[in-house]
Amino acid sequence: MPIWAFHGDADSVVKFATGQAIVDAAKAAGADIKFTVYPGVGHNSWGKAYAEPELEAWILARKK
Repeated sequence: MPIWAFHGDADSVVKFATGQAIVDAAKAAGADIKFTVYPGVGHNSWGKAYAEPELEAWILARKK
C-alpha cells in the first residue's frame, strides 16, 4: 500500500525523530513511502498536507 507521510519538524506531540524512524523502518521493510517534512510546523501538519498541490493526483493515481 503506498503511503505519503507528513510531519512537522517542530511537532512536540510526536517528535520528528519518531516520525523519521517510522518512515525509515517502513522503507527498510520495502514500503512504498513518500515523506514530506514541514519546517517549523508543529503537530497540526495536516493543514499543509491537505493543501499539497499534488495530493489529489497522487491519491487518484493509486486508486484501483
